[in-house]
Amino acid sequence: MLNLRRILTIVRKELLVLLDNKTSRFMLIGPPLMQIVIFAWAATMEVRNVDVAVLNHDAGLWSREIIHRLEGSPTFRRVVCLKGEQELRPTLDGQQALFVLVFDREFSRAVERGDVARMQVLLDGRRSNAAQIANNYLERIVQTVAEQTPRAQRMAQQGQLPRNELEVRYWFNPNLEFQWFFLPNLIGMLSFMLGLVVTGLSVAREREVGTFDQLLVSPATPTEIALAKLMPGCIVGLIHGTLFLLIAHFGFGVPVVGSLALLYMAMLMFSLAAGGIGLMVSSLSATQQQAFLGAFTVGVPCILISGAVTPIANMPAVLRHASQINPLRHFIVITQGVFLKDITVASAAASSLKIAAIALVAVSVAVWMFKRKA
Repeated sequence: MLNLRRILTIVRKELLVLLDNKTSRFMLIGPPLMQIVIFAWAATMEVRNVDVAVLNHDAGLWSREIIHRLEGSPTFRRVVCLKGEQELRPTLDGQQALFVLVFDREFSRAVERGDVARMQVLLDGRRSNAAQIANNYLERIVQTVAEQTPRAQRMAQQGQLPRNELEVRYWFNPNLEFQWFFLPNLIGMLSFMLGLVVTGLSVAREREVGTFDQLLVSPATPTEIALAKLMPGCIVGLIHGTLFLLIAHFGFGVPVVGSLALLYMAMLMFSLAAGGIGLMVSSLSATQQQAFLGAFTVGVPCILISGAVTPIANMPAVLRHASQINPLRHFIVITQGVFLKDITVASAAASSLKIAAIALVAVSVAVWMFKRKA
């Protein structure tokens, strides 16, 4: 039978070790808070403040209209006019512009005649994602201008073009704010890494300072010691999860429309899963340095295949299947649902059960590994 008093005594000792000096307290609290603030401001998939270049052989009305639209768009910061084709390569090679727009000499005349008007877009493939998004913005500008050309106006007057208006409504994130998508994911990522590191360093620290043997000869059994080692990581994960939740909601305006009880239930199971994985790493490590490197060796791949950064659907089949045993993947589904979708308990049941199963297996294996090493 497990003795709760002995477990709580070891938990108290672990918390005192974590908070015994100013440096460890700062390292436990300061960096995670700085990370969520910095990531929230700096990490974005939006394309803004883009410099573009234009080589205009035409100088007619319609090419100037497109250039004026580029200059007036909030996406594009600066439009540089090139003097000749000899400036194209240096402009892109030196990353002075994300793309170069080249107008044909007959561009405006072709538009007035209703013929095919040609222009060329040269994109910087080194920044492929940003270049594709910026190209989509450019296509929308060109399409808007095309609807105002004489040929389009004549066809509209003759009823040959349907006068349809498409109204788009984005559910859950009406303004497509990237922070609304990223901050719930960031809560899971930082809590996961904290659980790995805090729990992963615990056993390795005991071995390094020479107190591990003293712990084994105490009245507590190896199972009680292992379970007690899990608790501080779970407590730290819940506290940081609460802080991150408050920062995301009150600091960056991310709405919380779902059940907080559901979120905390999932957060507790998720912390247990992260702690179990951290205890496995710690059981295999002889020093704190090995445990720290082991935590990052496990944590970074888990973040990459969780869907927090890139869509899981775009990954190879092997990684898609491997992500099913990643607790972060399922926790992100719940955090985004609680923040943005008002997810129901029934809808969250599948992800919650998977997190619970992963936590059960991780804790069981971690306790077995700890007892085997002990």
